[in-house]
Amino acid sequence: MNIVDYINNLNKDKVTKFIESTSSDITIKSDIERKVSDTSWIDMVEECIPYLDNIIRNPRRFIVQEENIVPIEKAKVVTEESIRHLAQNTNLIQEVHDDGTVIPLKLLNVYREETIDLYENRFIKSLVDNLYMFVQNKLNESDQKSYAKIKNVVTYEGVKHEKYADFKINVTLEGNYSDELEASKDGHTLEERIEHIRDVIGAFRSSTFIKGLKESSPVRSPIRKTNVILKEPNFIKALELWEYLEKNNIKPVTSIEHESTTSKDNDIKEKYDFGFFISTDALRKETSDTPVYNEAIISKLVQDFVYSGDVTETEFKKLLNKEFKEASKRKQKEENNVKKCFKDFFADFEKKSRKAISLLK
Repeated sequence: MNIVDYINNLNKDKVTKFIESTSSDITIKSDIERKVSDTSWIDMVEECIPYLDNIIRNPRRFIVQEENIVPIEKAKVVTEESIRHLAQNTNLIQEVHDDGTVIPLKLLNVYREETIDLYENRFIKSLVDNLYMFVQNKLNESDQKSYAKIKNVVTYEGVKHEKYADFKINVTLEGNYSDELEASKDGHTLEERIEHIRDVIGAFRSSTFIKGLKESSPVRSPIRKTNVILKEPNFIKALELWEYLEKNNIKPVTSIEHESTTSKDNDIKEKYDFGFFISTDALRKETSDTPVYNEAIISKLVQDFVYSGDVTETEFKKLLNKEFKEASKRKQKEENNVKKCFKDFFADFEKKSRKAISLLK
């Protein structure tokens, strides 16, 4: 008989009476370990990357002008500033010809050069360097993922007293579960997001802009709040990232919490009570169906065969062995069916128990 037929044919009143007269207790102990990793830095960096990219692709530039008084033969370009300076400094005139031609002894030479070595640009270069170190530290930390590891142990004890029999049961069921919180976004996993950030920062550090400031002096806190840093949207976001990195370099990265709870659940206990009933019912059937072998039965069986006809000892043993093997197979099949009933029942129970216990989280 399969488990479905068995359960459908059960006497419900008998089951109810058994459960009501059974003394039982159940304890559910849950040990929970939670690891919470702070991955908010990934969101922050991803948010600021486009603003940094705008600055690095279009850096601010400044024209540097240098003035040197050089001998006339070394002067390359004569500019308005050169003539104005010569008029104001006649001591630099060597001679003046009759036709008005002025021969300078020395001349002001003006050099104009474009540079990106500005405070705001050095601030961005230092920010990229800090961001690189920050991400490297994050990658050197243990797993960035958050998870919850749960161990549930259900202990059930039951006692059933009857007129001619006593039944006892003690069952312990242990379940280990692991729930992982994946910080995915837009279809990208945590690892993919970190990998993308690392690639972008690597590209920033390899850019012409950052390399051009290689020899420049780094910027340190407190940041000088220039008009550009306070008013230009890209630099406003860069300053926000700078302050975030300083704050989160001190803040703990992860926290691990442990929690243990012990509870009772009548719904789960009733299911175990039902399992207790099935156990005792199967035990009764196995006991009642087991024949009592004794010398009288065996003696009667042998005499019937001997006196019923011409049966040799060899033939009798062969026939007896055959029947014994067939009977053993039938018994084994019935026992397997019982074991399967138990296995299916507890598998179903574990599934329902796991769902019920998950509500405790």
